[in-house]
Amino acid sequence: MDAHSHPAVDPPCPGCGRRRTADARGLAWSSEHAPDGTVTFVCPACTRADIFRIEAGLPGRQPRRPAA
Repeated sequence: MDAHSHPAVDPPCPGCGRRRTADARGLAWSSEHAPDGTVTFVCPACTRADIFRIEAGLPGRQPRRPAA
């Protein structure tokens, strides 16, 4: 795990499971805000993939399956 990760504070990206870092790279992540006030951060790669799906009219991201 990266020394700058904060697993207790930031859950992993829901698309790929990557952890957000506390350095400048962590600023590139986007956020999803749920009606209940929950904020989920999405990594840049998954954000680009989500935008592509929206623009192409494809179904949204499938939730990540837990590792076995």
